[in-house]
This record gives sequence, structure tokens and C-alpha cells, in this order.
Amino acid sequence: MAPPIVVTYEITPFYQNFYSYQTSVLFEQLEGKEVSQYEIESACKQEPTRLTASGEHIYPCGLIATSMFNDTVEFVQAPMNDDDPLPTFDWPWDYERFQNPTDYETRANTSWLYDRYPTVISKPLGVKSRRFVDWVFPSFFNHVRNTYGYIDTPLSKGQTLTLRINANFPVESIGAEKRIIISTRTGLGGRHNMLAYVLLASAFACLLMVCSIAAIQACCPRRTGRARFAMLAPSVTQMLDLDEAPEVLAQTGNQPPQGAASPGAPARAAGLPGVPAFGATASEGTIRAL
Repeated sequence: MAPPIVVTYEITPFYQNFYSYQTSVLFEQLEGKEVSQYEIESACKQEPTRLTASGEHIYPCGLIATSMFNDTVEFVQAPMNDDDPLPTFDWPWDYERFQNPTDYETRANTSWLYDRYPTVISKPLGVKSRRFVDWVFPSFFNHVRNTYGYIDTPLSKGQTLTLRINANFPVESIGAEKRIIISTRTGLGGRHNMLAYVLLASAFACLLMVCSIAAIQACCPRRTGRARFAMLAPSVTQMLDLDEAPEVLAQTGNQPPQGAASPGAPARAAGLPGVPAFGATASEGTIRAL
């Protein structure tokens, strides 16, 4: 396996898409802004998500920040970059939004992220830790699958890897299980065999439809339709100006209607159906198509 090799953790089933869980976060805190106590209590309604057992203020507050995945994973034969705040192949603007407050590390009576998760969150990064940022954006499925780290050294076929796991995140009480996934990654994302099968099946279906349409066209082609309004109807030619009728009829290939007068000859407008009489002769009134 060639680098970059992605190490991913998965918790299933684990539902982050509950409304009470998704809204139990104060994004102004994550952006380093000053917030009031009223805003904190409105966003983080459960008291254990705002205060520790010893009475310290939890920063940041909320169910999301107090339920972070805190297992540690280590590969003995392959060092892992496990806390890169701005990976080169992730969306950087998601991480740039997160900022620590101006009084970070100096505010009294405050429980910071690195105090609660010392093995996962580094003190200099705080809320800018990539693991924390990935956890804040909830999953909309019945499982959570986030990136844990990256292996920058290649792994050969048949190589034995020793994995050390410190299981701190409890899952027995909720009936869930944890998994560690190792996969390669390209510019289009991670490896996913099912997506490849779906794309191949779709391409085969499109090819089958094209062959079917070509066979139908070759065996029983559709007859070409006649051009509409190719010739003027006789009822329309009767409403033309009699002085212009011969030229128009010559262009369209129609024959003059029976009873039509030659150019300059008198014509009675009253003989045309639905057309009011303008005069006794064509020279006195001109009749045109409406």
C-alpha cells in the first residue's frame, strides 16, 4: 500500500443525527468568540455538559464536545501522523473556522479539551485539533466513521503490523462496536468497492440501452414525417391580394382557385366567405389574409 494510507475508526451503531445531540453545541465558542452565560445555558441545556463534577466550566460545552471518541491507536511498525490540524487533502476552510479564545489556558476555573482528553487533544491545538473538528461535524447515518490519522510510509504485501489500542470510549452499554479501517486514498476519496460495482453496472445498462435503440432503428426505422404547412390551403389563397396571387402561387406550386380573376380584373369581395365587402372591384378595396 502506497502512502498516503488513511487510518479510520468506526463506531456502529452510533446515532449523531438526533436533534438534541446536533444542537447541543455553541459554535460561537468554537470560533473563539465571547459568549454570555445565557447563551451557554440555552445551547447546552444539560448541566453535566456545562459544569464538571468539581464545578469547573466546560469549554467548549455541549453533548458533542463531552462525548468525543478518545481511544488511542498506535502502529508499532508504521509511525502515524495522528493530529495534523490542516491535512493537505481535506477541506481547509472547515478547520480555519475553529479558534481558541484569547484567554486560552489562562482562564480560571475552566476545563479545557486537553484536560478532559489528554491522550487525544494536544494542548497547543485545543479546538483546532483535527480529531475534534471531525467529531463536531455529525454523521447522518447510523454509524460514525472519521479519520484517525495518516501513515506516510509504504506498507508491503504480507507485512505484519502490531496494533496497540487503549480503549477509553465505552460502547458496551449502548450495544455498539468499534472498528479500525486501513485504506488508501486518492484525489477522488477513499477506496470503495461497492461504488465501483455500481458504476460498472450503470455503464453496462447504458450500453445495453444504446445497442437496443440501434437495433430497433436498423430493423424497423421510424418513417420520416411530412413537412407541415408546405403548401398554402386554397381557402388562404382566396384571401390573398389578387394582384399578388399569381406570384405567391408560383412560389408555392399551388393552382389558382376556381373563379379567381386575373391581375387587374374586377373581383367581388362579397363572394369570399367571412370577409366583409370593401367595394365593387379589387381596385376599390384590397383583401389580404389576416
